[in-house]
Amino acid sequence: MELCDLTWVEAREWLQRDPVVIVPLGSTEQHGPHLPLKVDIAAADYIARKVAEKTNMLVTPPLNFGFSELWHTYPGTISFSAETFRRAVHDICYSLIRCGFKKFFLLNGHNPNLHLMQSVANDLVDRYEKEGIAVAAATYIFMAPEECNQIGENFRDGTHANEMETSIMLALDQEHVKMDLAQEVSKRYRPRRVIAFEQSAMILNRWPDSNLYDGTYGNPGLATVEKGRAYLEVLIEKISRFVIEFNNGQFNPSQNNGSPKE
Repeated sequence: MELCDLTWVEAREWLQRDPVVIVPLGSTEQHGPHLPLKVDIAAADYIARKVAEKTNMLVTPPLNFGFSELWHTYPGTISFSAETFRRAVHDICYSLIRCGFKKFFLLNGHNPNLHLMQSVANDLVDRYEKEGIAVAAATYIFMAPEECNQIGENFRDGTHANEMETSIMLALDQEHVKMDLAQEVSKRYRPRRVIAFEQSAMILNRWPDSNLYDGTYGNPGLATVEKGRAYLEVLIEKISRFVIEFNNGQFNPSQNNGSPKE
């Protein structure tokens, strides 16, 4: 159920069900020359709404902007500062906590948001621990890696404007995907990273330059509508199972965690 479709009286009735509230998060930022700026939030919002429908949980309206400083040289990108993004996510959850909701799943479509989301989760639980608050935070792309790797061989080569995101957008909004430009990217494609992760260390020395780099990770020329539908199907199924288990307390770290103190 979409929270914004309810009256406040109906929202109060939902409190009695103690549902997980799914909060779709993403960004408005460059996704190569072939994809629209809305990719991250469009995918996260679609998946969140389908999961809420499948699990009979609540989903909030999406937060369209995220921490996108990485792409600030690419026209059209809109970025919150880290602190603004943290405050926005915190205040969304706080607004719902103070009227009685207790379980939150921050479902993200833009991975640089994730460490900030985890920080917000820490703050919320620290502040409201005695009220039974539980917060989960995840990027949808990484919630079914084995299944996604079976659909597209390009998934492991980057997750920004790549074959996977291009396929998902073909399935969601084909009109705004420019596959002719994706094929042009494909012709000169070679693996490239602007952030390195080596031996558990993140290595970053400068933001990418839009005059030198088209902003694509992976090979979007491999994308198809069929792959996009397959990605969405496995993601919705896997995330729905997670939400049900989270709602049932299966991942409660306070339970079954060592022997009780005598």
